[in-house]
Amino acid sequence: MLDRRHFMVTAAATASSLPAMAQSTAVAASGAASGAASGAASGAADQAGWKDGLAHPIPYTPALGTGKQRALVLGGGGAYLASWMVGYFNALKAHGIDAAKADIVVGTSAGSFVGAVLTGGHLWSFHGKLAVLGDFPKLFAHLVPTTAPNPSQIRARHLANSASEASTAVIQEIGRAAMAARNPAGPSEYFTTVKRLIGEVAWPSAKLHTTAVDCYTGERVIVSQGSNIPVNHACAASSSLPGSMGPTWLGNRLCMDGGISQSSTHADVVAGAKKVLIVSLTDGGPQWLKVGLRASGLPNTLQQEIKALEAGGAEVKLRVAGLLPGVSAIDSIMDPKYIAPCLHEGYRRGLADVAEMKSFWNG
Repeated sequence: MLDRRHFMVTAAATASSLPAMAQSTAVAASGAASGAASGAASGAADQAGWKDGLAHPIPYTPALGTGKQRALVLGGGGAYLASWMVGYFNALKAHGIDAAKADIVVGTSAGSFVGAVLTGGHLWSFHGKLAVLGDFPKLFAHLVPTTAPNPSQIRARHLANSASEASTAVIQEIGRAAMAARNPAGPSEYFTTVKRLIGEVAWPSAKLHTTAVDCYTGERVIVSQGSNIPVNHACAASSSLPGSMGPTWLGNRLCMDGGISQSSTHADVVAGAKKVLIVSLTDGGPQWLKVGLRASGLPNTLQQEIKALEAGGAEVKLRVAGLLPGVSAIDSIMDPKYIAPCLHEGYRRGLADVAEMKSFWNG
């Protein structure tokens, strides 16, 4: 792991290399998008013979939570939710409740980052890195550029935000726009940025599973230790938000954010577990898009996932970050100005939950 000083130096070096690489990356991405556009409708059929073991329809079968006591589901929500989760889990751990004791963890987008550092035993170090980025927002902006989007980025973001159904065709259309977007942190760079953030390349634990979506076929992709993919690549793909960063190669699949799906949590992956703790940016309702707490307009099946888990005998606890106290809307879940207040609010909420979580998680 990198210490605070080393992280600042290496992060700055990575940031300085991104603009020079962006143009060549965009050419490759737009070329891939051109090919996808001509045959995306038959993409899944074209790959019917693939045996990479990455594509897993919803619901996941066979259920990975079967026979397991504790499951942890970490949803997507940018730097905003990542910071909130880190604060929350640090508060719990300070009072003897260790979320890393989960028998299975599934992370999507921001949740993949937190899942990686949690299962790797580096939660506190990651807290330090987030604190640095909150204190130095210009460094964050260089690592994960969030300003002045170009037309190709605007197109991809618009398609994701305006989507009203999670059909394969709609997801493929978003995927084509994702591949054609000229992002400064693109397919050849973003996984390096992620490595700087999580400090991991080797898969931290067999417990961890990350999600992504194949840009071409629209299929859900699940990555685990047995996939033989570096964890920074898996987390990069899981958080490759269309029109912002990535997309990222997972083997022979160019993939985008796992939240560009009917689910931003993918809790079906842990079906069969006795206890399930889900941490989500919202409760899944469509109203959150209007206040900036959704990365896409796609319908969200979180509540259905919870009902299905409970019908299978699981005890489920949902923790929703929601809006910060006194805030009615946010401009971007990637804005570093929210890092410090979200770390603080997550910690406060964790302290409030100590008694309940001690009974639920440790019992």
